[in-house]
Amino acid sequence: MYRIGTLRAVMTTFLCQFVATIGRTVHAMDADGAADADQHTRWTAVVRRSVVARRPVDGREREAIAEFVARFDALERPFDEHAGPVHVTGSAIIVGARGVVLHRHKRLGLWLQPGGHIDAGEAPWDAARREAHEETGLPVTFTDDPATAAGQPPRLVHVDVHPGPRKHRHLDLRYLLSSPPVAPSPAAGESQEVKWFPWHRAVAIAEPGLEGVLRVLQPGDPALRPVRASDARECADVYLRSRAFALADVPLVHAEQDVRRWMADEVIGHRDVNVADLDGTVVGLMVLDGRPGGRGWIDHLYLDPAWIGRGLGARFIDIAKQRHPVGLQLWTFQVNGAAQRFYTRHGFSEAERTDGAGNESRAPDVRFEWVP
Repeated sequence: MYRIGTLRAVMTTFLCQFVATIGRTVHAMDADGAADADQHTRWTAVVRRSVVARRPVDGREREAIAEFVARFDALERPFDEHAGPVHVTGSAIIVGARGVVLHRHKRLGLWLQPGGHIDAGEAPWDAARREAHEETGLPVTFTDDPATAAGQPPRLVHVDVHPGPRKHRHLDLRYLLSSPPVAPSPAAGESQEVKWFPWHRAVAIAEPGLEGVLRVLQPGDPALRPVRASDARECADVYLRSRAFALADVPLVHAEQDVRRWMADEVIGHRDVNVADLDGTVVGLMVLDGRPGGRGWIDHLYLDPAWIGRGLGARFIDIAKQRHPVGLQLWTFQVNGAAQRFYTRHGFSEAERTDGAGNESRAPDVRFEWVP
């Protein structure tokens, strides 16, 4: 047995060692907590910066970016689904030689991109890659892997804000990933309806929150051709998407279904219409009026927002000038400064301004002329 003095010494040594161990543990926990906090701060800064820098692909993404930033800035733990009904999610746009991968959502019945909530300690882009692998079984990689390997986050290609289950509001970040052209093999418990779609089919079945990013990512160079009767729906899509993006401040006085009826029954088959066709997807249209060879009018020139600034409008103008070499006229709205700069670059000059009393929207407009 220990003597009293010896026992006291042993207990003292034990307590000192115990306190030291607890101190090291607490210090390590504090260090881990500080590291997690630093990481969270970095991710928050990266996400906000990348969202603010986005050039929206359409009117919906423009509204989504504004809502994302406003809500994101008010969140204390934006990546934690348990912190509140509003939180960030991560999604993957998977592309490859076979086109685009979509899966049919089990609850919604819609064909969507893979994605979901962010796990603890996970970056949004890593959540997108994990969800992509779990929901498709494909060996996905980021398309900009060299930057990712160097410690840079992958490129953000789209932002959407939409309702989730249980009255949640998802601030969704979308990243571009690629996969070899192999068959999907989703994990058990995930939707088993996962398919490769050619680009034009993916665009056609995509819901509005996904359509814009697929349109801007679709590879290829559009071909300009005369319109076909079967193009009516897609021509109306381009008209409506272009108006919503470029003319958000000019009221659309007709309901969407009336626009679609007008396009199918009064424009196509009755007017001189050319479209830009990207492997089966209509991405632009131009409606001309006037006798070929004489002075003409550009009644409508609309590009899908995904194709603005990519040289497509200039190709349409070339066709119009070839068809009407004597001269051209057109009207555009005064608020559409981008259109006015575009026509000026292509040799048009301002001829007249009005208060808009002569157009359906009653919005101030301006007439341009081109004379060779």
